[in-house]
Amino acid sequence: MPLFFGRRHSISGGTQPEQDGIVKERARRRTSLPDFHSVRRGSGLFQGLLRRPSKISASAPPSPPPEKDELPLKRSNSAPKIPAVTVPPGVVPSPPPSPREGIVQPQVEREPKRRAGEYHRVTSIDTVLGRDDIEHIFSGAPYFLLEKGKYRQFYPIVIFPLDDHDSSIQNLWDRQLLPHATYTLCTLHAHLPVPEGWVNEGETSVQLTRWSKVKAPKRATFDVGLFEVPNMLTMNGIEPGTVGFSHFLEIPVGDAATFTPQTRSGQQNGWLRLTNLSAVEAYELMEHHGEPYAQCKDGTNHDRKQLLGNGPSAWKRIGVRDIELQALVNRLQFLKELRNDILHKEGNAAGTILDVESAGQLYTGLFTKFLFPPSRFMTVGVDEPRGLKAQIKAITTVLATPGAWFDFCYVDWRLHAGQLLWESAPHVDGDFFDSSQSDRPWVFPSLERKWFLIQMLLSAELLLRLDASVRVGFLRRSGGLTISARDVQNFDQLRTKKVDWDLVAARRFMDSFDFSYGVIEAGEFPRKQQLQQQQQQPGVRSTQQKAAAKRRHLAFLESLRHRPSTPTPPATHQDNTESAWKCNLIPGRVDQQLVGLYVFAEMVGWPQMDDLKKRLRFSLGEGELSQQTLDAFCRPVHNAPPEHIASTLKPSDMYTRTRSYRPLLLHTPGNESPGSSAIGGWVSRTWLSGFVLPGDMISHVLLGTVLENTPDAMAKLGPLANLHGGFAYNGRSWWSKECVVGRVLAPLPGTKHCLAWMGCAILPLNTNTGDRLDDTWLEVDTLEPPAMQGTARIKAGQRLSIDSSPFGMGGLTSGTFSLPQDPPLEQAARVQIDFDDLSFTDLPSPLQSASEHRASSKRATMSFSLETESEDTHQFSEPHIVQFPLKYNVRYITSHECRTPAGFISYQGEQGQQQPHLRHHRRLPGHPLHRSFSYRTVGLDGLPGPHAPGTSFAQSIGLSHEEVVVVDARGSREKETFARAWCAAVGYHAIVGRVGRTCVACCVREARALCVKVVLRVGEAGSRNPSIVGY
Repeated sequence: MPLFFGRRHSISGGTQPEQDGIVKERARRRTSLPDFHSVRRGSGLFQGLLRRPSKISASAPPSPPPEKDELPLKRSNSAPKIPAVTVPPGVVPSPPPSPREGIVQPQVEREPKRRAGEYHRVTSIDTVLGRDDIEHIFSGAPYFLLEKGKYRQFYPIVIFPLDDHDSSIQNLWDRQLLPHATYTLCTLHAHLPVPEGWVNEGETSVQLTRWSKVKAPKRATFDVGLFEVPNMLTMNGIEPGTVGFSHFLEIPVGDAATFTPQTRSGQQNGWLRLTNLSAVEAYELMEHHGEPYAQCKDGTNHDRKQLLGNGPSAWKRIGVRDIELQALVNRLQFLKELRNDILHKEGNAAGTILDVESAGQLYTGLFTKFLFPPSRFMTVGVDEPRGLKAQIKAITTVLATPGAWFDFCYVDWRLHAGQLLWESAPHVDGDFFDSSQSDRPWVFPSLERKWFLIQMLLSAELLLRLDASVRVGFLRRSGGLTISARDVQNFDQLRTKKVDWDLVAARRFMDSFDFSYGVIEAGEFPRKQQLQQQQQQPGVRSTQQKAAAKRRHLAFLESLRHRPSTPTPPATHQDNTESAWKCNLIPGRVDQQLVGLYVFAEMVGWPQMDDLKKRLRFSLGEGELSQQTLDAFCRPVHNAPPEHIASTLKPSDMYTRTRSYRPLLLHTPGNESPGSSAIGGWVSRTWLSGFVLPGDMISHVLLGTVLENTPDAMAKLGPLANLHGGFAYNGRSWWSKECVVGRVLAPLPGTKHCLAWMGCAILPLNTNTGDRLDDTWLEVDTLEPPAMQGTARIKAGQRLSIDSSPFGMGGLTSGTFSLPQDPPLEQAARVQIDFDDLSFTDLPSPLQSASEHRASSKRATMSFSLETESEDTHQFSEPHIVQFPLKYNVRYITSHECRTPAGFISYQGEQGQQQPHLRHHRRLPGHPLHRSFSYRTVGLDGLPGPHAPGTSFAQSIGLSHEEVVVVDARGSREKETFARAWCAAVGYHAIVGRVGRTCVACCVREARALCVKVVLRVGEAGSRNPSIVGY
């Protein structure tokens, strides 16, 4: 039953933090936290939180009081006493030498013996940490967990269970805010609305006082319970060229990796199962072979193109009629208006579809015009054969028929859906039905477009019935409809992930368009007056509109009263081969989509912004629904690529996705149809209409729209784009985040970013000719990083939270924790690094590259100049060149933000001085780290080069399996780029932790959670957070 209900998402309006940022005293705790009052201090203190096994004996002796000369870590509101860690100034505390309890430690090469003054002094008495101690020192520390959801998927979450009272801590993120309101189309996850007219640039955030309550549509009652994978909200980490915690974990199980098209030689028919069936079952299968719905669940895996070619007799076997186009369009518009009324309900407006049509009328309309009446086997287990539940079962069964429809589980169809809606056949670059190969009477050029419209109609019919079932059946508003737990179970057995994506697509389809029937002629404005009134008052329908809608509803009901109770089949002579282009799709938010396009172009540094704006405004005209706009969206576009490109294209190119190449054929200039507007092709219309399905396609559609409407770029680059590479144009280069080159270049000064694309002023060097690569598409071959042991980390379940718990594996005493810090910044300043060049090697011949507008490199190499300061002379050495081949397709993850606890730390002064100095901090430099987390700090000048073939990076420097390398890359953006290039050369993903946002301890724990071996500590002079000391 919970699958039917919508999720509730609320934002706490908690009190604001105090002026100094120090949290207030705890007033209440989560019920999920352990009962500290019933647990002895030091005896399994936090087993209840993450179900961790404790290594502390229940009979642990009480700890003696601390020595007089050791001052406790304090906070301003009388925190409990915690033994202080006393260290010399500027020295990083390291874990105590005692072994990890219960775990065999790997043998690690000993470091050279340090001088006497370099060791930190730890209290000789270990104090067992209690509830108040733990709550204070781990306040603001993120906890990394996996939550199990539908379809056996795990969803990563980051929580702050010790800070329920503090909304400022609960709102700490590792991702950038979406730059514009239109970009929310990329996700199905719950998120804060982006204020209209607001653009997020860099790290500029919006204060809560700027948010205002506006009228918005209500949430639908039925919750599909589906999300895009990976999570697109964390597609952009706070650091440039990075992703967030959730996005990185979900990449191995993402939709692109999970759903890959299977090559079929043809339709796999249920007849092949006859040899495995009994005689009775085989006879029954043959007897009902020609009946409606016979091939929905008989094991047949349909080929959609073959099904379309076989015509109405084949469609009947999956329950679908040969539908009249005008009836299809009118019903789509009726459902769109009804859904709009429901979501913007005011007064006595309809709450569900049952308020307009009864269950019997819905049954008659559905099975008279669109589907065949359900067969007897379809009504088994249904208490009312003509009721709502029987209709839901029939529609779900039809939509779940394997292979018969467009499957939006595949990210390729989410991208190419717009090609069906606006580009006329034949399509040379996709897996589409070619009507020219058939001479059957029911086949016509726009048949596949009509099939898509039928799929959207059936999905919309199902969506509104499901919503009505939840509102009426679960909420007990009607005695004639009840939904039981068995009904929910039966529906879940019928529905598939493909059906869930149909519901998502239908919602976007109805949100994006109004529908009208007929050919758009010059000067004709279908439904223009009504649509303009809706534009002037979004979300609120005028009295005249409501009256008109009521009259339409009454007229529709009156017509139903005169229909026979038993559906009658359509006449056999009916000809339904009229062009599907008579279904006009009229977008409703072109102006808003235009603003989102301009924001994208400006944020990636597009050079011809003024020309782009003038061209689009001239092509679309003035106003939301100008004649030019109607012409652009109601007329098909024709695309004929150059012969040298068309000859290389094949239908399977639509599914081609590698680490370095994903083709997309853009609209070739000069192919505009008579009367159509010059706004590019189907890619541009997809964005401007707002029909963008969730997933990574939003970045590709935005870039394609910019290119299609820049004629000079299309002339120089050609129409065949590479979405997983980059391109050079007019002295600059743009890179996809799917390309490791873009991820490494992202931190450099002058680089601009938006969503999954970035622009910079660096042009690659062609080592074959010595020239810069310009006005060409770029492609770089890479390898996948060496796989970690075991399955994907997201499938680890509770293991992830156990491995990254701040309480570690072992005792909860003061001696088991240390306070790791970054080395003094002066130490990082002894290394100076400058970025030199990016070069491509093993490029194709110049003739081939010029003809295809494509430069494919076997290897990309980055060069840097490195200088080191001598400890004796304090002079920098002569610069020497360091080169890193970008060999592996590694990724970088922004560390999740934390907030360090309040307090101060004591430091040992000069030798002979008895009393330690108290170094006061409004906050500590970081969170404590349990000794079970092992790590090693390395400077940039100490990084090993790429390891020899057959050996791993960990083996080359003697790393243990669980040890993390912390690379000190602070000081400049070139140093961060140097460190990223090194990661791409050795083949390890990396956490990017900025000083002042995330402490060392939380970076190390997140690396353990993600099974990442490297942490890059970055940051320039000066901290972003003035309350944090020690940067």
